[in-house]
Amino acid sequence: MKRLWAMICVIAMLTMGLSGCGGSTDTTSKDSKGSKEDKIRIGVIQPRSGNLAVSGEDSYWGTQIAFDLINENGGINGKQIEVVAADVPDQTAAQNEVNRLIQNEGVKVITGIYGSAMAEVAANICNRNDVLYWESISVTDRLTDKGYKGVFRIHTNGSGFGIQAAKIAEAFADKLDMNAEDMKVAIICENGDFGQSVAEGVKEYAKESGIKVVLDELYDSKSTDTSPIVLQMKDSNPDVVIATSYINDGIDISKQSKILDFNPKLFLGIGSGYGLAAYYDALDKDAEGMIDIDPSSTPVYDTLDKDLADAVIEFEKRFSEERGYKPPVIGYLTFQAAWVLAHDVIEVAGGTEDYQGMIDAANAIDIPKGALPTGAGCKFDENGQNQRATLVAMQWQEGSLETIYPEEMKSSEPIMIPRPKWSER
Repeated sequence: MKRLWAMICVIAMLTMGLSGCGGSTDTTSKDSKGSKEDKIRIGVIQPRSGNLAVSGEDSYWGTQIAFDLINENGGINGKQIEVVAADVPDQTAAQNEVNRLIQNEGVKVITGIYGSAMAEVAANICNRNDVLYWESISVTDRLTDKGYKGVFRIHTNGSGFGIQAAKIAEAFADKLDMNAEDMKVAIICENGDFGQSVAEGVKEYAKESGIKVVLDELYDSKSTDTSPIVLQMKDSNPDVVIATSYINDGIDISKQSKILDFNPKLFLGIGSGYGLAAYYDALDKDAEGMIDIDPSSTPVYDTLDKDLADAVIEFEKRFSEERGYKPPVIGYLTFQAAWVLAHDVIEVAGGTEDYQGMIDAANAIDIPKGALPTGAGCKFDENGQNQRATLVAMQWQEGSLETIYPEEMKSSEPIMIPRPKWSER
C-alpha cells in the first residue's frame, strides 16, 4: 500500500511538472517583471518560416531592435514595450494569428509585414476590430485604397515603385545614348499583389511619357525555372527591363539571363529580390552592376536627429551581430517604422488604449524628407499612405549596394551602364 501511494505521488508530481512545459505556440516575448497592464504590448507579424523566411527574419529584427533600444532608453511614457510576435508565412496563418493576437493577446496595435497578400488580410481584420495596423514593408495598392481609417503605411505603395522605376530608367537614357521616348521597356513582375501593383505604375508613367512597353508579363515567383520568362524578354528585345521579384526568383532570373545570353542595356530590379545580401552571395561577380530600386540602405546620419542617428548606428551593430551581415533595406524600413510608431503615435496618444487617439496622432505626423534612415519623411494622405516615402537607385559594386541616384543621395558613381554583354565580361 505504501509503495502504491508513493507511485501515485510520483505520478502527480510528474503531471504537475509537465503541465508547465507544454508545447504552447505563443511567441510572446517573456519578461519576469511586471504584468501585461504595466507594458505596451505590440503585435509584430512576419513570415519567419516558409519561402519568405529570410526576408521575414530580417524584417522582424528591424522592429525588435528598435523596440529594444527604446526600452533601454526608458520605454514609452515610462512603460516598456512588449513584442507579441507571430509567424505568418501565408494568408491562412495571417488570418489565424492576427485573430489570436487581437482576441487572445488583447493587442491594440499590430505592425508588419513582408508579403502583400498577408498584409491585406491583417489590415482587414484589424479594421473590423478597431486595432491600429501599421504597415512597414508591403506595397500592394489595395492596402490603402479601401478607406480604412486605422491602417497606415509608412513605405511607398506598389504603383509608386513602378512610377519611380520608370522615371529612373528615363533618367539614365543619356547613358544609354538614346532618347527616353525611343526606349523599349520590358515589364516582368511576380504575379501577386506586389508585382501587379508595380506593373500598373510602370505602365501609367510609360503612357504619360511615351516610353514604349514591348513586354508586360506576370510570372509565378514560386516556379523553380524562370527560363520561360527570360526567353520572352529576349524575344521582345528591350533596351530596359523593369523586374519585380522575390529573392529566389530574382536570383534565378539573373542566372537564366546569363545562360540564355539575354543582354538588355539596363536592368532595374524592384524589391528585395535584387537588394538582399543573398542575391550577391548567390551570383558573386555576375551581380556586379545590377540596379535595385528601393529605399536607401545608406543612411545620411547628418540629416537625422541625434538620438535617432545614435540609435541607427546601434541598430546596424546589433543587426549584424544577430544576422551575420549588414542590414538590408527591409531592416531599415522596419526599424524606422517601429521608431515612428512608438514615438509619434503611441507616445503622443498616451498608450494603445485610445484607438481614435492613435489615429489622430498618426494623421498629425509631419516629418520632413531626409529625417528618417532611408531618406524618407512621413506625412499621410487621407487613405493612410505616406506621401514622403522615397526610393533611390542602388547598384551592386564590389559586393556592396551603392546609391547612384538621385544626385543628392549618391554614394558612388554608376558603373556598367549600358550593361556589357555576358560574353564581354
